[in-house]
Amino acid sequence: MIVASFSDVSKHFGKVVALKNLNLKVKKGQAVALLGPNGAGKTTALSMLQGLRQPTSGQVEIFGQTPGTPGAMRRIGVTPQATDFPPQLTPRELLQFTTAHFPAPASIDRLITMFGLEKLAARPVKDFSGGERRRVALALCFAGNPELVILDEPTTGLDPQGQKNFAQMANRFVADGGALILTSHYWLEIENIANHIVMIDNGKTVMDGTITDIKSTFGLNHISFTSPDPGPHIRNNFTQENGIWSANSSQSDDTVRALVKSGEPFADLKITSHNLEESIAIYRQNRATDIAQKEISSSGATQ
Repeated sequence: MIVASFSDVSKHFGKVVALKNLNLKVKKGQAVALLGPNGAGKTTALSMLQGLRQPTSGQVEIFGQTPGTPGAMRRIGVTPQATDFPPQLTPRELLQFTTAHFPAPASIDRLITMFGLEKLAARPVKDFSGGERRRVALALCFAGNPELVILDEPTTGLDPQGQKNFAQMANRFVADGGALILTSHYWLEIENIANHIVMIDNGKTVMDGTITDIKSTFGLNHISFTSPDPGPHIRNNFTQENGIWSANSSQSDDTVRALVKSGEPFADLKITSHNLEESIAIYRQNRATDIAQKEISSSGATQ
């Protein structure tokens, strides 16, 4: 089931093109990380899902409805990057006010427990730290029992334990059939929460796939070992630093097989996989190379 979609969506601010023919579908049970450099169009896309901005062309839908309409808004939860609460209100009062707007809200006591607000529930938010305010914002996001949550830098200000707790909660939400869209600068958070990556650059989708597929396609394995007497095969195919020989390989089995076949001595062999951040970096490097080669070819053709 598709819960949110962009169909050939473009957005112009005067002469500035924020989104250009963006196509994106978010399905039930997906946790989608929306990635891209600053100015890529991520914030514009999220604002459209909330009905805060309208596309210049194309169509945006949530549950088959126009974003911002009451029927659509009752089915989503949002945590914006910045939080601003009435300073005199307490978390419990904020939750009471918010849940009153939904037909089947979550239990206030359960939300207070889930987000570690037990000792803060009766205190005015004006006295809260940034991390404490963020926990209140996350609790409010889930107050209406949403089917889709939109999270813009959700764990900014949280301590490591708070980030871990939220990742576990988000995973349960998705496993139960919820859908989630997040932006984050924390790669570990993305890898712990998301199961799908969509990358936007210059307003267009340039990557769309599961984390598993992306790591499989662009990720490399890091091979390292020691050698008491490295021969020509090791010296020609590996680099040495502080007594450790190493190389990155997309075909680690073949690389190790060739090492063994060379007959050159080695020990302490280790093979580790690149993480998501490293895989994305490889993709970006490959894409930049492809773009540069196309520009060179185009320039040569016009001369």
